[in-house]
Parts: sequence; C-alpha cells; structure tokens
Amino acid sequence: MTLRTDKDMEMVTKATLNQHSRFKIGWAILLIFVTLLTLNHFALIFIQDEPILFTGYAAFNLYALIVILIPFRQGEKWAWFSTWILPLCLAVPAAMDPAIAVYYFVTSAFFVVGLLLTMHEFFSERT
Repeated sequence: MTLRTDKDMEMVTKATLNQHSRFKIGWAILLIFVTLLTLNHFALIFIQDEPILFTGYAAFNLYALIVILIPFRQGEKWAWFSTWILPLCLAVPAAMDPAIAVYYFVTSAFFVVGLLLTMHEFFSERT
C-alpha cells in the first residue's frame, strides 16, 4: 500500500483537468464546424442550382450535429468512431473539385484536430 502525498494528488488533479480541458476544446471545435457546415449547406439549397444535393448534405450535417451534441458529449465510443466520417466525406469532394478544395481540406483538418483532442477521453482507462 502506497501513501499519496498532497503533491501526488495535485499532479493527478492537474492531469485530469488538462485532460478534460482538451476534450472540451476538441468538442467545441467539432460542434462549431459541424454547425457552420450545416448552415452553409442549408443556405446553398436556396443559392445553388442543385437543391437536392445540398439538401442531402444539410441533412447529413444535421445528423452529425445531433451525434456530436448528445452521444459524443456523453462519451459514447461509437460516436467518436462515426464522427470520422465527417473529415473523410469532406476530403473526397475536395480532392475532386479544386474550387472547394481549400475550404473543405481546412474544415476537414479542424475536424481531425477536434477528434484527436477528444481521443484520450474515449480510450483512457477510467477508475
């Protein structure tokens, strides 16, 4: 049996706070960017000539927003894995259309950063 000193407990508390802060920052990044994507694609329904296409994108992003708002925030592992669909689905059209490449690749990069910041909360051993 080992005795923990106040200094040991302080280090554990700081590590836990930093861990939780990274999750909050990553979650906020995901939430902000999926909200912006949802609004963008919803607006494009009325602006562009292909309303059916952008209705599908808006619905997909709205679904992702709900997943990030509820099960992702609650720490459901399936939500973390399924959220990887977002950066992948953004990278594919970006690779095919140079007109949107920068916007979609940058957004995809932010999603990857947000997911990596939250990864420790999903896969750490909780006591």
